[in-house]
Amino acid sequence: MCRGGVTPPLRFAGQRHKCRATCSGLFDLAQKLYKAYVGFVETMNSKKSEVILDETENKDFLRELIETNITRRLIPKGLSWFGCMGGLSLLAFMIQLGTGVFLMFYFIPSAGEAIASIQRVSHSVPYGWLIHRIHAVGPHVMIGMVFSHMLRILFKGIYRHPRELHWVSGACLLILTLLMYYTGSLLSVRNGGGMYSVMHMTYVYALHIAGIPLAMALFMGMHFFMVRKTGIYEPL
Repeated sequence: MCRGGVTPPLRFAGQRHKCRATCSGLFDLAQKLYKAYVGFVETMNSKKSEVILDETENKDFLRELIETNITRRLIPKGLSWFGCMGGLSLLAFMIQLGTGVFLMFYFIPSAGEAIASIQRVSHSVPYGWLIHRIHAVGPHVMIGMVFSHMLRILFKGIYRHPRELHWVSGACLLILTLLMYYTGSLLSVRNGGGMYSVMHMTYVYALHIAGIPLAMALFMGMHFFMVRKTGIYEPL
């Protein structure tokens, strides 16, 4: 017997038992951590697979939507280039929109600085003269296309039922196009110096870059939606 009343073999046996219990606990903890890690990896892989699947489905949906409505849609029979003036007018509007956004970064809507800002774009900005010239000539081309489109619709009688709203929305777009041209001419070099107050020019500038384009976008959406439903001669 030792001083504590426990023989050395029994004491060593208790220590071995505690060591085994500790090792067993650590082993169980390691197994739990490993299972948790495996579960986490599987969850992340499944989520990644779901994301890839969703992206693939979205790409397939967009591809099908574009092919169905644009790339694989056949042109109606009997439609000549003269009958494409509506679409060409939209293209001219998009060109005006792009060049106008570029000029917005340099134009100053002030009676005292409007001329100087336009001259700076034409002489100092790379290709600024070209973009300014396109923006200045574009409205004339767009107005000619819109008038050609309206005259074709009028003489062919395409404005009749069930396409009355086509004619109404198109007439509104013609008026807005003329207003866009008029407000732009008020901001041109010839009219920019000293004829208008700062408040008046700012008001005209706000109409030219925001009010009228938003109204045109709204009517264009209505117009093309109705054309999409009833078609030019028949449903597209």
